[in-house]
Amino acid sequence: MSSGKQLKSPLCCGSTVSPVLARASSCKSGRRSWVCHFRTDPPRSLVIQDALRDFEAGQSPSPAFFYCSRSTSEPARSDPEKILASLARQLSTGREQKLLQPAVAVYKRKEAQGFASGLLQIEESRDLIVQLVDLQPQAIIVIDALDECDPEKRSDLLNAFEFILQESTSPVRIFISSRNDQDIVFRLGQYPNLQISSESNSKDIANFVRITCKELIQKGRLLRHSKSKADMEDLIVQKVTEGATGM
Repeated sequence: MSSGKQLKSPLCCGSTVSPVLARASSCKSGRRSWVCHFRTDPPRSLVIQDALRDFEAGQSPSPAFFYCSRSTSEPARSDPEKILASLARQLSTGREQKLLQPAVAVYKRKEAQGFASGLLQIEESRDLIVQLVDLQPQAIIVIDALDECDPEKRSDLLNAFEFILQESTSPVRIFISSRNDQDIVFRLGQYPNLQISSESNSKDIANFVRITCKELIQKGRLLRHSKSKADMEDLIVQKVTEGATGM
């Protein structure tokens, strides 16, 4: 595994680990802003769930996240323009749920034009995100299943993220999960890599699954009527962990 101390780029690549935010934070090597790329196909909820847990515990800001999909019934989920617009919308409110000034300014400008230009263009969303991020102590963005984004347009999304990382004055943490599509690996591979395999982190994954399983059992949402909770819990942890490794 590459040494995190030698990384100088704002981009950091790795595979799925758990707890996601805690482990990824250890690879930032003092950088103000960075990206962690989960290079295998993880149980995608781990990425989102861990980010939300940190937020609920008051340890991080509310993450802005987007799940990409090539579903024909939801074409917007593979469109970089729609993805960035969604992220900008999520970042437009602070902890008190008040609309932040940069978002208000953009709305008023669009309103003055009679909304003739339609939805936010990529550059508009990108610039708005930078302004919104700079009003926060830090920002967390999670892109789940980047490989599901339109292959012909993915570079536009990656370009926007790189711009955000470079232009924002506040720290930005971007988490990307995706399969190893060649264009994604090539683009992120141009930066120093910190690779963490799911196999080498099976203990972390098992621990995360066990904690989650215990919480569900305690809340009565899992094994409610089971007479062999301990044995079933061990079996669930084993099967889920095996399924998560190497996907």
